[in-house]
Amino acid sequence: MAPPSRALSDVVFELLTPACRKRGVANATLLLAPAALFGQRYARTARVDRLIWPRGTTIDGAASGATMVVHADAATALALAHLTPQLIERANRLIGWNAVVSVRLKQVAPPRPKHRPAPPPPDPDEADVAAVAATLPAFTDEKVIGALSRMGARLAAEASKEAGDNA
Repeated sequence: MAPPSRALSDVVFELLTPACRKRGVANATLLLAPAALFGQRYARTARVDRLIWPRGTTIDGAASGATMVVHADAATALALAHLTPQLIERANRLIGWNAVVSVRLKQVAPPRPKHRPAPPPPDPDEADVAAVAATLPAFTDEKVIGALSRMGARLAAEASKEAGDNA
């Protein structure tokens, strides 16, 4: 019998929790729910780096007094400085107990936008694919013929487009 299916968020949570503990974060909730901590406005430009615990305390005990280190860009850090009491309250609510007593904001460069790949080219016209397929040598595999035909039709379309742009 197959094991019961589980939500992906539960699996990710279980996998991240040990790694988070190494950074001093009691559980992965602070990392997985930035909008719940910072609000929608600042969730994209701020992130929890780690929790710094006083010497001699453990994460799993009822210790309190942790400092939450937050990385944010300059404008967000300034805004979050005014929201420090709310951040502490939200962090403690997410963790489930009063662990965080202070916030240290670090200004970092804003994250670079991720390069988005170009959208795939549109499918070539069926007539062009058939014309290219007629010029191909005989193959026994229909998938190879189809792939080569589509590729040839796309290349022909690009070549005619470039020739039209240069004219």
